[in-house]
Amino acid sequence: MSLRAVVGFGANLGDRLGTMRAALRELGAVARVERTSRVYATAPVGPPQPEYLNAAALVVFEGTAEQLLDALLGIEARLGRVRGERFGPRTIDLDVLWADGVSVETGRLVVPHPRLPERAFALAPMLEVAPGATDPRTGRAYEVPAGEVRPTGDVL
Repeated sequence: MSLRAVVGFGANLGDRLGTMRAALRELGAVARVERTSRVYATAPVGPPQPEYLNAAALVVFEGTAEQLLDALLGIEARLGRVRGERFGPRTIDLDVLWADGVSVETGRLVVPHPRLPERAFALAPMLEVAPGATDPRTGRAYEVPAGEVRPTGDVL
């Protein structure tokens, strides 16, 4: 089964851009990367912490959304991600944001990402790589909500 999905990237510790690019290289070993977005700088959600960099990649993955999640969790672990407090700082965060025509709700994964409609930092890069993406549950097109997102001039 081929899954066309958008993977969100976020980092706010260490060499943020370098770690995101390393994650993209590793992702390219398990999926075909079709497009990448610009990199955006955004304020953190949660406790006080450094500013985030966010980006997205449109990929084609041979497998299910949960298998893609497993691959992303492996990449995070190899790149030093340590899961601590919820919404806390991180070296890398990889999320399955959206999948074309697919809706998943399990104990491990919800696709589209449950907070996607309210997160400009995820939607702005996602809509760069998947313009016109719609919520598979409602058929409604996604729109970037108001929020502090600004391109850094870099691309993933």
